[in-house]
This record gives sequence, structure tokens and C-alpha cells, in this order.
Amino acid sequence: MMDKQKVLSKVAKLMALAKSQGATPNEVETALRQARHLMKQYNLEHIEVAAHAIEETSVGTNTRRAPQGWLHTLAWICSQAFDCSHLAYFNPLLGWSFKFLGKGIAPALAAHTYSTLHHQLVAARRVHVAQQKRCQLKTKRHRGQLFAEGWLSAVAEKVTQFAGGVDQTTEQEIQAYLEWHHPKLKQATIEPIEAKGHDTRSLHAGWQQGQNAKLHRGVAQQPQEALGQGG
Repeated sequence: MMDKQKVLSKVAKLMALAKSQGATPNEVETALRQARHLMKQYNLEHIEVAAHAIEETSVGTNTRRAPQGWLHTLAWICSQAFDCSHLAYFNPLLGWSFKFLGKGIAPALAAHTYSTLHHQLVAARRVHVAQQKRCQLKTKRHRGQLFAEGWLSAVAEKVTQFAGGVDQTTEQEIQAYLEWHHPKLKQATIEPIEAKGHDTRSLHAGWQQGQNAKLHRGVAQQPQEALGQGG
């Protein structure tokens, strides 16, 4: 008897064959018949088969507290860049992590880009906060958050220039994955931080520095082509 994961892969391939444009009517009928037979034999649901088509890659946030809004924004940007979706979850060993969901190597590229951008943003924010003189620690932290928002806004604008968007089939398969593996998932709304007076300078400074980040999907979508830092 075949392993369940092998059966899911077999059924997924048969379904893909049945939907392929080059398949003849006889091939479509045969593929669907074999797929239905395997699903019945192994008691598989359609949603489970659809979910199997999705790959996942996780990356830690280095915090045991729920991720702040700017971390969610960064994860969203990386998801958009590689036609993925993402979710946050708590790992007892690693703390809070982001899981990127998509086809092929896209989730791995999104996670790689997240780690690279996170390192660059934290370093740039640290320098900016250190430059804030004659103000309280609370004000420094607030300006650091605004700097991060500005930086991420600039990067997000770059992503919209080349992001292809998740195609309908992949979107349906990701939804099936979420329903199958994370049925109690909750959506979070990220509210922008208010900037007043001198604080707006931090927002603008973040925007300017964020424009130096260069993102490249690359034709082959290799990890080393995913992102480069301009200067």
C-alpha cells in the first residue's frame, strides 16, 4: 500500500494532467477516473488534494511576542514579491514565525528575501534611532517605528512594479491549504502609526533609504537573485 503523501502526489499529478490544455479527451477521462479511484481507495477529500499542491517555508521573527505590525508588513511585501501568501504562528521552540505558502521554490525565495530585508531594515533603523538627540526613549522608539514604516512603504512600491500576483488556481489551492491545515486562522489588520510634527522626518527618512533596496525576481527565481542592496 502506498504512503499517503505519495498517493496525494499521484492524485495531484493526475488532476494536473486532466486540466492540461494538451490532454486528449481520452487522457482527461482516464486521468480523472484514476484520480477518483485513488481518492476513494484512500479516503481522500478534494480539499486535501488541492492543499497538497502548496509548498511552505518558515522563518523565525526572533521574538516570543506576537509580531509587531511592521514585521507583518515586511512578510506581506515578500509574499507579494513571489506570488505567495503568508501567516504568523507560534512555535514553542523558535517563538513566533512566519510561514510562506506558494508553488515550487517561491516560498523559499520569499523567506530568503524576508530574512535579508529584515537584517537591512533593522540595521538602518538602529542608525536612525541613534541619530535622534534630546528626546525621550519613548519618542526614539516611536520615530524608529515611523522610519520602518517609511522604509517598507518604499520597498512595497518597488514590489508592485513587478509582482505578478497569485493566479486563480494557486489562490484556490492556498485557500484549500489554509482550510485544511489552519481552519481556525484569524486575519489581522495593520493600522498605520500616526506621525506629527518632527516625527514626520523619520517617516520621510525611512522612505528615502527604502528606495535604495533593489529587489529582483530573476527569470529562474534563484535565491541569490532574489534581492540586492543598491547604493
